[in-house]
Amino acid sequence: MRSINLFLFGILFISCSIPVNEIHELSFVADTHNDILLRSMQGEDILTRNPDSQSDLIKLDEGGMDLQVFAIWVSPTEFKEDEYFTRANQMITKLEYLCSRVPDQWAIPYNYQELVYNEQHGIMSCMIGVEGGHSIENDLSKLDHLYERGMHYLGLTWNNSTSWATSAKDETERADSLSFIGLTDFGREVVKRCNELGVMIDVSHSGERTFWDVIEITTKPIIASHSSVYNLCPHFRNLNDDQLRAFRDNGGVVFVNFYPGYVDSTYLKKAELIDAKYELERKELAKELDSNTDTYWYAESKLMKREKQSIAPTINNVVDHIEYIADLVGVEHVGLGSDWDG
Repeated sequence: MRSINLFLFGILFISCSIPVNEIHELSFVADTHNDILLRSMQGEDILTRNPDSQSDLIKLDEGGMDLQVFAIWVSPTEFKEDEYFTRANQMITKLEYLCSRVPDQWAIPYNYQELVYNEQHGIMSCMIGVEGGHSIENDLSKLDHLYERGMHYLGLTWNNSTSWATSAKDETERADSLSFIGLTDFGREVVKRCNELGVMIDVSHSGERTFWDVIEITTKPIIASHSSVYNLCPHFRNLNDDQLRAFRDNGGVVFVNFYPGYVDSTYLKKAELIDAKYELERKELAKELDSNTDTYWYAESKLMKREKQSIAPTINNVVDHIEYIADLVGVEHVGLGSDWDG
């Protein structure tokens, strides 16, 4: 069994007497946010190697992944409000089906004992994280249902605010037009219910006011499943130093996002130039595919993939964010939240 003790990992790293790949093999490797399930929902086989995806069963195995959280994200523009919960359940069913096809390689752990069993038997644990509180459709019983199906964390918002929690995007870009900022009374009930169930609160995508409301009332450690450092890359999706210190005081963990625009402050402006270069092709693509769908997003990404890759930051940028958090609040408060295929 690989060690899951972060202290041991630190000792091995500091000693420098063991090759990096051996340190990797000895460590328990976890990633708290992956959107590959969206590709599966479109009919792609993510259990075989796919040159267009950032991850699949083969790549995750080659990377020595021990625990992968699969994001259950329902597009608030592609689906109607009364379809969110159903779609979330369909995605969980899809993950269950995928695991049933490769039971000796993937399995959903419903408790800590099952996670340990998977690790001991060389099975990757496929955990469930729901991204966006809109999937509970303002109903605590639906939150309970998702928990019963294996949800281990709930992201309170995506880019869209819910009727009970405001997002980072909305708090930043249209705060003056919001009817409230932060958590409503129902939003506080959601946090309390998650605490009772043992569902982790995920504040990635949450607005700063929402974040501080959560900190005020939560009785359990929180996470940011895929966020990076604002001081290194000023983007509303990232966390400032005061928030990082709050994670330390709360006992929570920030899992660093690998998305180029969140780890390299120069990336988005360069990416906009590439977007403009492909404006005509993107318009033609939008005529063929609904621009509100995941299908369009993946097709658009494939169109510009080579040029976007040429301006992408390196792994050093990701390491900078990890080191920043470790130096500021401690290594026990930082992890990996790749946001692959998202």
